[in-house]
Amino acid sequence: MIKTQEFFWWKLESVFFKELEESLIWRLETLGIKSFSIEELPNNSSDQKLVIWLPSNEWSVSDRASLESSLCLLVEVFEKKLLDFDWEKIIDEDWSSSWKKMWRPDPIGEKLLVLPSWLKLPELYSQRIILHLDPGSAFGTGSHPTTRLCLEALERYPPTGKIVADIGCGSGILGIAALALGAKSVKAVDLDPLAVKATYENALKNNLNEKQLMVSEGSIDLLEEQMHFQKFDLLLCNILSHVIKRLAPDFAKITSQECHIVLSGLLVDQVEDITKTLSLFNWELVASHECENWALIYLCKHTPKKSSYR
Repeated sequence: MIKTQEFFWWKLESVFFKELEESLIWRLETLGIKSFSIEELPNNSSDQKLVIWLPSNEWSVSDRASLESSLCLLVEVFEKKLLDFDWEKIIDEDWSSSWKKMWRPDPIGEKLLVLPSWLKLPELYSQRIILHLDPGSAFGTGSHPTTRLCLEALERYPPTGKIVADIGCGSGILGIAALALGAKSVKAVDLDPLAVKATYENALKNNLNEKQLMVSEGSIDLLEEQMHFQKFDLLLCNILSHVIKRLAPDFAKITSQECHIVLSGLLVDQVEDITKTLSLFNWELVASHECENWALIYLCKHTPKKSSYR
């Protein structure tokens, strides 16, 4: 009898220069790698740790060597030091516990706490608003600076009573936070079916139903179909700048006259360009906020003053 080859996970860890984050994420996405995380290093402001999980039945020795070469080539383009790679076998039955060890309760702003469902609520954070979230392959666990900026913006500009759209919802954390901070309802969309699944599951973990948070696979055109003559009061969009620029002409189709937009996923040096682009479609900058090399902009609709004639 032929014994089936044992399944396990390859866990790859590598420390990299922080400025490479966006490019590394792009490279991993182009390679079809979904299960990875980027972690802050204690007392280290210049480096971060990349952790990737690869199924053993899909990644041979040559495939893993090719992945190393691909990442090293990317680093060389930026004239940074080469990466060191640390590979570890994670047996399938140990996968869950190994994967969960790195997550901790994560306080954000003055009111919010991101809490993985398997952890108990520490007494220290008992007065905070709890966002139950299980990290998965979709982005948006709250650890990335752009996600933190968005959560802090929702706290700073409470969405009380607003109908909210979340484009590129990832794990659903922004929609869940918006509801926790007083939003009336949220419609979330993402082109990645894994993100849709993650948002749906995280909504259930926070005792939210589909009337409160509806998630669908799609983009802004689908939101337009789902509006039913009721436009959005707040638009959340935490995605890369070139995608925001592509979507900008259609924002007006789904937003009310009093709508505000929270845009992140931007590098600090992209803010001026994005703000100019949005101004072409009558969006006016209200405020901007920065975290490390990332930025968020908060905008409202600009209504041109009507001329009066005697």
